[in-house]
Amino acid sequence: MSVTKLESGASGSLICPECKGELVYKDGGQVRVVNGRVDYENIKPRYVCFSCKKFYREMLHSGFYDVFDLDEELEKEAQELNKKPEPPKKTSAKEDRVVVNLEKSGNSFKCPGCGKLLRCADGSAIQVVDGRVDYESIKNRYVCDDCRYFYRELLNSGMYERFDLPESEVKTEAKTPVKNEDVNPVVALRKNSSGRYKCPVCDQELEFSDGGQVRIVNGRVDYENVKARYICRRCETFYRELLSSGLYEVFELDEMDLPPEKKRVIGTGDLAPMQLKLDANGKCACPRCGANMRYLEPEAVKIINGRVDMRDTVARFACDSCSSIYRRIATTDYYQWSED
Repeated sequence: MSVTKLESGASGSLICPECKGELVYKDGGQVRVVNGRVDYENIKPRYVCFSCKKFYREMLHSGFYDVFDLDEELEKEAQELNKKPEPPKKTSAKEDRVVVNLEKSGNSFKCPGCGKLLRCADGSAIQVVDGRVDYESIKNRYVCDDCRYFYRELLNSGMYERFDLPESEVKTEAKTPVKNEDVNPVVALRKNSSGRYKCPVCDQELEFSDGGQVRIVNGRVDYENVKARYICRRCETFYRELLSSGLYEVFELDEMDLPPEKKRVIGTGDLAPMQLKLDANGKCACPRCGANMRYLEPEAVKIINGRVDMRDTVARFACDSCSSIYRRIATTDYYQWSED
């Protein structure tokens, strides 16, 4: 058994080191026992050359590939292909897929076809494709509107599988350039003579604010939200350090941090159960209007019009600005908006 390093061809697909033809991607099989030992590596994808009757499988995660002779199943498939005078260059079989190694460029990847930067798009919900559950559909996609392909990472291999861009997306996305909203602008903040950061747009001193709690944004956990923020209320933006790089991402100011005249009162129908708690200064912002609320301790059971009223037996917050009441849900940390 020999080991080799595979190279990518002009189309981005891996090529056979012997005949220089494109290798055909095949899913791995089940864990098996070979010569009395468990072969866990058998679950890895295989890259097959039917002309040389060899297949290649990555050795651990080294980037090098072991070379094997075709097994009985692949040998039969090779015989069937060799019966044809001219095998098609692009197979239409569902199990034969184009897998490429994308080249990194900044915060994105380059298209292996045209060389332009790929547009990052969020994955979709889990789908059923050809009667099978496609768990991989939740992953990010890297789209080339010019070539009308998108690429998605295959398992956790670092390789990317190519798909045709759906016609519906071609019509809406390929006509005009689309701004990549997944990547925020990044700037380096400068300090003023007092040693405090200033806004790179209006040159005003930025206001320091502690970070918030871990939150869910677009279905993803935003751990970075716990970091401190530097706010410019004039530009209605805030800056937060990107990882530990010394550079700062630019965000639009949250609704509750806007000046009173620019705040929008959220409809009660849009308020889901939420976590509320007092901050270090004993304040808590109203989820509807952003004003500070009063915290009310649980009270005893009341009798109103001859009926038992237990609504105020739980902790609650009251907002005098928009007349909202938020009552605690059972023994959880979540509160629900209430009419009174």
